[in-house]
Amino acid sequence: MVNRSRKRCKKYAGKTLNSNLRRINTNNLSKIRSRLYSKRHSNKRHSNKVKQIFVEKKFDDDYMKSKEGEYFENKDYDMIIKDNCDVYYYDENGNKQTLMKFRKNVFPNKLCNIGIDCLKEAAKKTHDNRGAAAGIIDLKKMPSYANQADQLIGRNKFRVKAYRSRLTGKIVTNSLGNISQSNIIGYYDKRDRNLGPTAPPCRTTAFTSQQVEKWDKVLPLLHAIDRQFKRLIPKNHKIQYNRAHETDYVIGDTAFSTVTINHNWRTALHQDAGDLKEGFGNLVILQEGDYDGGYLGFPQFKVAVDPKHGDFLAMDVHQWHCNTKIEPKSDDYTRLSIVAYLRDKMINCKGRPLQ
Repeated sequence: MVNRSRKRCKKYAGKTLNSNLRRINTNNLSKIRSRLYSKRHSNKRHSNKVKQIFVEKKFDDDYMKSKEGEYFENKDYDMIIKDNCDVYYYDENGNKQTLMKFRKNVFPNKLCNIGIDCLKEAAKKTHDNRGAAAGIIDLKKMPSYANQADQLIGRNKFRVKAYRSRLTGKIVTNSLGNISQSNIIGYYDKRDRNLGPTAPPCRTTAFTSQQVEKWDKVLPLLHAIDRQFKRLIPKNHKIQYNRAHETDYVIGDTAFSTVTINHNWRTALHQDAGDLKEGFGNLVILQEGDYDGGYLGFPQFKVAVDPKHGDFLAMDVHQWHCNTKIEPKSDDYTRLSIVAYLRDKMINCKGRPLQ
């Protein structure tokens, strides 16, 4: 009996030991698997992380000012960004600042196509008041009624203060520059110069007031742009949104009062003026056909970005920027750029009804 009991104890002890060993091995295997999964998952998250780049100013502000209204080429940039990326720099006080944030393919084709259908023709309308962005004065690019050298009065690098009418001989004090295919929609914080000094200080643009159906159709795209702005630059968005909603001159539930639309237009070196300093510029490209170039460059930092159809770019428009040459690859192409922002002086119309 004693021997049998000892044998049973050894038998059960062996089973218990083997069972415990299997349990230990299983637990270890589970932990190993867990670690491997976590590592794979971590690597996956890391691979999806947006690239961050830090740049620095290569030229001082005086030099950039001397180049205002001029063009820069691809060779003037050390880096051309084509994928998702956040670009930062440190200011003179050592504070980290956002130069731009770029995201690919964030807008669905349906919204993009509506944008092209509704805004393409409006963007083709020419204007002669785009200042440095339209480039150094070129008589061939000036409006037909003021394209003779002896007509121009108070001419500087990229603007004339007045011109002498060929019809009446009288001096017209409209400020002029090269014509460009560029228009504004939404609301504007300057008087309509065609109505004279009694015109209201803020107004609804012609497109928004006269092409109501198209304006309504494009509003979802503008709200989608605002959502990207809020997601990527939340601090500036909050400031701009709150300021925008202090007046009725605001585009729906966005942080924007105004949108500039440009058709196949290469801008020269400039800094945006008239928009909220604490705000941010929001650029979207809509495209038909094919072309190369048209990079949005910050030559002071020697970095450029290549926004294409449906991409989104949040950019510090108060830094010097311009476009590289646009080179068509198809007979008929469209590069429609949409820039949404808040006009700084719109606050002066607080309490005023929409005009």
